[in-house]
Amino acid sequence: MRLFHRTSIGEARGIMREGFVDAKWRFEVRGDRDVEGEKRIGVWLTDRVLADDEGPPGDAQLAVDVGLSEETLSAFELEGVFWDARLFVLPAEVLNSHARVRIQQVDPRTSWWYEAPRPEE
Repeated sequence: MRLFHRTSIGEARGIMREGFVDAKWRFEVRGDRDVEGEKRIGVWLTDRVLADDEGPPGDAQLAVDVGLSEETLSAFELEGVFWDARLFVLPAEVLNSHARVRIQQVDPRTSWWYEAPRPEE
């Protein structure tokens, strides 16, 4: 299954060299009646690319092909965070041994060679 992870450019380079590292996360989960805080440790991934205003900030988008069954992945799913996306939090050790990662996209505005377009006069 292909999943996605957004992070900084520096962290993306580190992931490509040495793999993912666990982090502590707190998510607001929508329940039947209210919003609760859910804490997890691991690497967050979604089933679609998130918009800039969704999820953690970052200028690099990683495509992560996870070699685990849908049934196995469902144990790591956290429901109720997004209305239209699935969120998974996997331990880095599991992810690093069962995934292939590539940098899918980098925001060109954060790259040193980017030249902003000039407004027309």
